Amino acid sequence: MDVTRFWEIIDAAREKGEGWEEMYQPLVDSLTALEVPEIMLWKQIFDEYQQLSYKNKLWAAAYLINGGCSDDGFDYFRGWLTAQGKDVFLGALADPDSLADVDACEEDVEFEDMLGVAADAYFQKTGVECDYGLFYQEIDKFPLSEATKAAMLADIRYAEGIDAEWEEEELETLLPRLWAAFE
Repeated sequence: MDVTRFWEIIDAAREKGEGWEEMYQPLVDSLTALEVPEIMLWKQIFDEYQQLSYKNKLWAAAYLINGGCSDDGFDYFRGWLTAQGKDVFLGALADPDSLADVDACEEDVEFEDMLGVAADAYFQKTGVECDYGLFYQEIDKFPLSEATKAAMLADIRYAEGIDAEWEEEELETLLPRLWAAFE
């Protein structure tokens, strides 16, 4: 499993589901068809992208889009963001205001199930009863290589001030396009 294959699987599932709202089962099915080490590496890549996207300015975008954003909500938002594919994901890191161009739904832009899709595929593949403790013990046996991490980082261009703290009254200036679209 490499970064290219990771995004191909997401794109194929989104296409098969005719959008991100219906891509969960196609994604589980695609991952279940893989061997266990590949499922685990897919999850490791997903988790690494989640960590790499834990950025304040992106959180501000989630806050505007969803009318507020808790810690868990930000995790679910980044699950949604990953489900949009590589171009949207990387574009949002380079310019969170670019999410004004993404066709979001009327409801909160969150995809909680995206966080557990690999575990669900693992349980289906192995027949193991839903035991997340066991899943996370197993996943530790499949760490990402330094080459994979480097490939992920090579694609990312962070927006200026991506880690800057923000206050609600600054959002109009910080993310003007999203402010216009969602406020």
